[in-house]
Amino acid sequence: MNSNYNIPNYVEKYNIYDVFFNDDNQLIIIMPYLKNPYIIEYISNNNRLLTFELHNCPHNHTFIYSLEVEYNENIKIKINDDILETYVNKYPTFKDEILFSTIVKDEDDYIKTWIDYHSGLGISRFIIYDNSNRGSLSEILDEYIKNKRVLLIKWTYPYRLDVSGISGQTTQQNHSIYAFKNSKYIGLFDIDEYVNIQNHTKIDDFFEDLIIKDCIDLEKISSFRFLNKFFFNPNYLNDKDGNFLKIFDCDNITESGREKNFAIPKNVNTFAVHMVTSGKEMYNVDKKYGYFNHYCYLNKHDRGRENRDLIDDSILLHLS
Repeated sequence: MNSNYNIPNYVEKYNIYDVFFNDDNQLIIIMPYLKNPYIIEYISNNNRLLTFELHNCPHNHTFIYSLEVEYNENIKIKINDDILETYVNKYPTFKDEILFSTIVKDEDDYIKTWIDYHSGLGISRFIIYDNSNRGSLSEILDEYIKNKRVLLIKWTYPYRLDVSGISGQTTQQNHSIYAFKNSKYIGLFDIDEYVNIQNHTKIDDFFEDLIIKDCIDLEKISSFRFLNKFFFNPNYLNDKDGNFLKIFDCDNITESGREKNFAIPKNVNTFAVHMVTSGKEMYNVDKKYGYFNHYCYLNKHDRGRENRDLIDDSILLHLS
């Protein structure tokens, strides 16, 4: 495997997707939901058994097991009645940084534009989970990886399972939330979604102003939730190399559903696609302050061709 990739510790027998130690001194085990959860215990050096806490997504997508314990490169755990010896992953620490995290599959033509645009807004790192089998992202993003702007994780797990639904994505989202607990915010957006803040050019300034203006107590919320706005390409114009950002055909803002979030990791227990499913209350960002442009036709020939006779060119504020 190319050295640009970070490889999760997949334990096939138990369908564990990764075993890692996070930046909050927790040992984490993450996996898709099971009807009958395992009892997982940590076997200490003096053979004491310490029981992991299970965070079960109420939407039945993801299991996260956590335990506060000292870091060891190799561990012994008990799963039900079986003993497993395994290694422990450790990811970089991005304390107080604003991150983006996403899962991608065959989005080679669009991912650099997405990273460059959001870097311009002030996103410092991008955690990219590669769900394809190509391995081409490693070469495409080589410069970004070497500059430490991108952390590329091989995530070749099924996107959907019968029991746990869209757990490929939800395990990715919770993986980032738990791996980078001490980051400031994690934006959980797709490659065809572009944050469009109004009257600000930097995301940190946007949040600081919003917090003051709306008297927001960050200790009481789990995320900032943004509304969706669909953008269309009815005339099949060239959408490569960022050209789609200057196609302004759109719909009205979606008032309910399709929201995406900047999660505050320390205040989230479980997350699923559009919402915090366990944790503190989400804060809904007023559309007059910002939303996200959803270019739903990217990489999709048969989608996003509607014509609503509506135009929104406000993203020009963020285009050089």
